[in-house]
Amino acid sequence: MSSPRKRSRIYSSHSRQLTEPQLPLHIALAWIIDRVFPLNDDCQPVPVYSHGFVADVLRILAREILEVGSQPATFVSLRDELDPLVRKETTEILKRNNKKRSRGQKVQEEYEDAEKYTNWMTAFGDRFRDVAEGCTFLDRLEKELRDRLNYADDDEPTELPEPIERHSPLGIFSRNLLNTLRKLSFDETTHLSREIAKWCGLPNAGTSVHAGIWSLDRDYSNALASLRRFYDYQFPSAGRGQHQHALLNIATFYYSTGGMESAQSAIDEAIRVARTAGDKACLQHCLSLAQRIKHETCSVAFTPSETIRIRQNPISTSRLPEGQTPMDQLWSVKSALDLGEPVHVAFRRIHSSLGKEISTESSTTDEERKISKVWRTGQKLDMAAWNATQSGLWGMLGSSVLAEFHEDLALDDVSPWNDGRLTVILSKAQRAVERAEYDSALAILLDISVLQGMSIQSYHRWSKVVWTVLERKAKMHGDDILLSHISSSQPPSGYSQRRGVGGPGRETGHPESKILNLADEQAPSKGITLIQEHIKDLFKKVEKLQLANAPSHMILPDILSAVQLTSELGLWALYRFGVVVLCEVLLSMEGMGMASKAIREIEIVWDQILGGDDLECIARGSMCLGKAKLDVALDGDSEESLDEAIQHIQHSIEVSTKLESRSLTLEGTSLLAMICELRGETKQRDELSQKYIMVKSGDEVELYKAKEQVVRVGEIVKMVGIRVAEGWK
Repeated sequence: MSSPRKRSRIYSSHSRQLTEPQLPLHIALAWIIDRVFPLNDDCQPVPVYSHGFVADVLRILAREILEVGSQPATFVSLRDELDPLVRKETTEILKRNNKKRSRGQKVQEEYEDAEKYTNWMTAFGDRFRDVAEGCTFLDRLEKELRDRLNYADDDEPTELPEPIERHSPLGIFSRNLLNTLRKLSFDETTHLSREIAKWCGLPNAGTSVHAGIWSLDRDYSNALASLRRFYDYQFPSAGRGQHQHALLNIATFYYSTGGMESAQSAIDEAIRVARTAGDKACLQHCLSLAQRIKHETCSVAFTPSETIRIRQNPISTSRLPEGQTPMDQLWSVKSALDLGEPVHVAFRRIHSSLGKEISTESSTTDEERKISKVWRTGQKLDMAAWNATQSGLWGMLGSSVLAEFHEDLALDDVSPWNDGRLTVILSKAQRAVERAEYDSALAILLDISVLQGMSIQSYHRWSKVVWTVLERKAKMHGDDILLSHISSSQPPSGYSQRRGVGGPGRETGHPESKILNLADEQAPSKGITLIQEHIKDLFKKVEKLQLANAPSHMILPDILSAVQLTSELGLWALYRFGVVVLCEVLLSMEGMGMASKAIREIEIVWDQILGGDDLECIARGSMCLGKAKLDVALDGDSEESLDEAIQHIQHSIEVSTKLESRSLTLEGTSLLAMICELRGETKQRDELSQKYIMVKSGDEVELYKAKEQVVRVGEIVKMVGIRVAEGWK
């Protein structure tokens, strides 16, 4: 008879190690052990199942634990193999229970539960449809394994008889899995829950219903209390080595909700505890988060006393230190852009993050080998995020082809529940809007695969883009009533905002009050915190001044500043649009002879404008060229310039029709009618006049369809919000 120690050696030499890819399978095997060896309330084994059934199940367990099969079992193969056995055994248990009932004997609760047929593997997969429920299940499974191994809270075996022999292959497997589960941090447990959901073939594993409801109600106190209760419940008396992970996740919670001071306090304590415990992995996470908090709260692009000057070199390490991990280096791209680093210079951070990943993977020093290989999140380079970031940079440079290429790569790599997938999809929708493909953009955004399992934070980002698409279309139509309806249906503009360098957009819930009387109180200037946000604000200000028919000298400083900054930062798509707007302002300066200058400025970038996807830029640029050449033709009596002006105006009308821009179509039609009047072409003039009247009055059918579309999409946005709040139950 072999001793327990010999059986231990057999298991260690033949069994499959508890590596990351096999953890979902091992969790499923532990679930089967839990089901086939039920315990009563006194932690005593209850022989519910027959010896033959237990032997068949143990044969399956032994095959997977000892790695006898040619390949590991999958969720489907385990389900198909176990289901006939469970179905047959359930029938036998029901017969035995009915015999006891016919004799007037009491049937124990465990036997009554066993007579009800359930598919074991399907029930296992259902535990992971929600991330929080999956984490709770993993915690409960750990306690079930401890009960079957007869561990007390002090990790010493009790004197009760063991349901599973501790030194058998099954016992060693359970003990190894128990040790693995106890080492998982909160973040790692969440990651494992999602991996198991993926292994089970579930469509999604979204945010917990409880977190979603609390986030929607802005009940941060309940959310934080829930997080703390989890750790109070999770930590046994001997598990104090995990406290640094608790502090790290509490700091992450505060950071995500905008509580920077509380986040800084929690992360400082987490760093101290992690250093004391010698937890290098947790310490690296803490230092990364501490660096992000510091930059978001302390860094600005330009102070009030500083002259705005863009340097064609990387941001100094004194302002933006080099990232220690690949993901830290990738995160620094956003911070560098906010601080005023040109886009083409920021590309070096993309490649250096990949270089850090390669050097990390190839490193094989003895010191690194000593570090335990656990479920690390945020350390290795996420290739989906890497491609998505590179796509964003190419989009800023104006290359839609390369942007779409990297977006496709990101979608191929990213997990269904990853927020990065939503970021890429939102970018695709916004690019479709630039091409005036409004229905295609809405189709991308309203795809059920995008909506299913969406978190509350993702919902806010998604709904904002949906309303932007509808608002852009109504703006092109010039429908003020519809624009007012859209504005009243969406959150206020200050509801979501970024607070600092590199930080995400956060929902405030209570927008800051506006100062009505500026003479009474002037807020102190903070300089320019985010340079790209400053450029967008300049364009918005210019647009408002143009709509208000403000004098050109009031608009020129802002548009010149925007054009200069976009040129130095390498934001070529915005730069070309800025040049078009600048030429519009120049042409509005009557009697100054700016037509020739406007033509020269636009023709420099005209080929790039035509090669882009921004139809509004093309339409407005063509209109500027047409008006400028019309001025030149009238001043010099040049028929050639007049013909060129007509071609550009006709091109503008053609693009404006696709863009559905009433204002540009009306302007182009009126100019062509005026030219026909000058040439004495009365028939063409009358036709253009009729077209002008038709466009100005609008198509009642199209206006009704646009209104109905806004109402329907608005209802969808509300329904999705309700489902998100309910946790997609």
